[in-house]
Amino acid sequence: MSIEQLKNFLTVADVLNFHKASSNIYIAQPALSRQIKNLENEIGAELFDRTKKQIKLTAAGQFFQVEIRRILKHLSEAQKKASLIHQGEAGEINMGHVSSAMHSVMPSFLKTITKSYPGLKIGLLENSCRVIFSKILDRELQFGIIPNEMGPDGFDSALLYKENFVVVMPKNLKFDFKKSSDLRELAAVDWILPAREDGHSYSDLLYSIFQKHGFTPTVVFQSPNASTNLRMVSEGLGVTIIAKSAINSVNLNIKYFELTDISAKVEMRFVWLKEREEELKEYIALFLRIFKEIKIA
Repeated sequence: MSIEQLKNFLTVADVLNFHKASSNIYIAQPALSRQIKNLENEIGAELFDRTKKQIKLTAAGQFFQVEIRRILKHLSEAQKKASLIHQGEAGEINMGHVSSAMHSVMPSFLKTITKSYPGLKIGLLENSCRVIFSKILDRELQFGIIPNEMGPDGFDSALLYKENFVVVMPKNLKFDFKKSSDLRELAAVDWILPAREDGHSYSDLLYSIFQKHGFTPTVVFQSPNASTNLRMVSEGLGVTIIAKSAINSVNLNIKYFELTDISAKVEMRFVWLKEREEELKEYIALFLRIFKEIKIA
């Protein structure tokens, strides 16, 4: 049986008149009658009672009408969703991100997806760069949003934005920045930083900042989570250096100094596996278009 046969059956079932049905679907009445008869033979049941002048549905026909209407509706929805998935506007995507991304691009990105692309579901994993890369390689994630990391061989990326670093310290720390070179005055304090293995390129960039100011930091706590590090700073456990956006909407016992006059910047990147680029190209194009429209404070 074909979809055309099933649709024609529903037309006849709705009007209960072969002549009227044939006019509605522009098919000769004998051809339509033959088509319905072939359908009945194929399923092994009479769908219409033709013993009287006006036909009516048999019990089997009534059941078949309900089920075929449901099936064709589901088929239509499946066709539409498949088309949207092909265009990158539906489906399920799993995305990893570092915690600081939730203070910058992620809320606006998710709001746009929810409002404009309701058929597209985004699963989120907040973790370190190392874990995100690993899960993309294992195909548990399709994309990642991470700072200053190009990824291992086989990855591609796009720059989303650049921003300044800020040095964050407890409010009661008696130290006032006037310029970035004052960073060397913090050589003796305790630092809270990400572990090097959680993101080599990002950590290397941080340590290059310290080296240019003549010291190696004493690290007392290590965490890849910016929010965790800020809370430890607020409790007086040390100082940290993070992306400026990570302090957005934070109400903690902290103060900060923006490093505006150094070349090192946070570079948030959108990453994916090169070998999946063709498969994911519509999503890549859509997501990059959305990210481009987001303003970073």
